[in-house]
Amino acid sequence: MGLLRRIWTIIMGWLGIGVSSLEDPEALLEAAQNELEEKLRTVKLQGVTAIQQKNQLEMILKDRKQELATLEQKVKVAVETGRDDLAETLMVEQMESEKSVVEIEAQFSQAVQMSDDVKKQVKRFEEEVQRKYQEKLRLRTQWKQAQITEKLNEALSGISTAATSDAFDRAKEKIQEKQARAAAITEMGRESVKSKIAELDADVARQQAKERLAKMKAEMAGSDKK
Repeated sequence: MGLLRRIWTIIMGWLGIGVSSLEDPEALLEAAQNELEEKLRTVKLQGVTAIQQKNQLEMILKDRKQELATLEQKVKVAVETGRDDLAETLMVEQMESEKSVVEIEAQFSQAVQMSDDVKKQVKRFEEEVQRKYQEKLRLRTQWKQAQITEKLNEALSGISTAATSDAFDRAKEKIQEKQARAAAITEMGRESVKSKIAELDADVARQQAKERLAKMKAEMAGSDKK
């Protein structure tokens, strides 16, 4: 079974399809993530091996080209010094060296291509692992929320306000009774103040009346004298 198929099986199991209900979705997601990360480590090791092979071929090719350049120089010297037999022998070595260089160049070209392909594959797989990690976080959050909601529903299903309704009604009645009494006292206080003000107004009016009568008598007495 492929890796992605196993992950799909795990997710299907979390949804309750083909997997025991006793399995923990969070544990399944963690196991799937661990498997992905292990696969990523394996892929990276393969990438390192491919790059290492490419680097080794590059070094070998460099050495072979240096050897070929040395042989070419030796052939020229042999020809220039009239040593044709030696030049012929060196030429055979040069030809073998040229053949080796061509073969190694082909191998190196393939290794470079393979190395580039592996690096791209590793990058894509890293991105896929990161996406799966984000998906794991999202699914785990949903699982936690579902657990909280389930527990809350279970708690609320056993709660009733009927037992406390009477207490609330009695408390409300006591409060209204207290409010009515306070309002009555306030109203009585206002009536008492009004009474006192009315008495004061009456006293003032009587005093004003006395003063006015005294003034009138004084005026009348003065008129009689004339």
